[in-house]
Amino acid sequence: DKDVLLGPGVNIYRTPLNGRNFEYMGEDPFLSSKMVVPYIQEVQKNGVAASVKHFALNNQEQWRGNINVNVSDRALYEIYLPAFKAAVQDGGAWTIMGAYNKIWNQHCCHNSRLLNDILRGEWGFGGFVVSDWGGDNDHVEGVRAGSNLVMPGPGECCAADLVDAVRRGDLPEEAVDQRVRELLSVILP
Repeated sequence: DKDVLLGPGVNIYRTPLNGRNFEYMGEDPFLSSKMVVPYIQEVQKNGVAASVKHFALNNQEQWRGNINVNVSDRALYEIYLPAFKAAVQDGGAWTIMGAYNKIWNQHCCHNSRLLNDILRGEWGFGGFVVSDWGGDNDHVEGVRAGSNLVMPGPGECCAADLVDAVRRGDLPEEAVDQRVRELLSVILP
């Protein structure tokens, strides 16, 4: 009985050709950080979870599932992450939607540095991470890296993959339990 709004989008405009620019909050990291907080607070005060997207560096629409973004830590923290950080720490976002693209040769929906180290570790995010539809390319690695909910692509079913990985010993059952706890923290606050 929990509704989720798939937004707001806070990626930074980097090209006028990005087909998602209309739903993002602009090209200024400071302004986007200030705009996202009341947006989330107003949505969530009515019991609707805001799913801040697309985490992170989803700055082009064409080939977004294949592009690999190599970014310096300085650019990452000063330009691309401030609005996401504000959404989590000041806005109290309940969910984050992962992006299709890769960062540092790893898809965002199973990028441990992005999800476990930065989002959960540095920022203290306790909600759940949801993939965009078809945006998760390795369900088992996604759970290991901090992703909770996979929105499948055509013909995908990830539950069997997870069960098999646990049975083989490739994925600790504790990792699955942790992802479930994070999901339930939003569903059953």
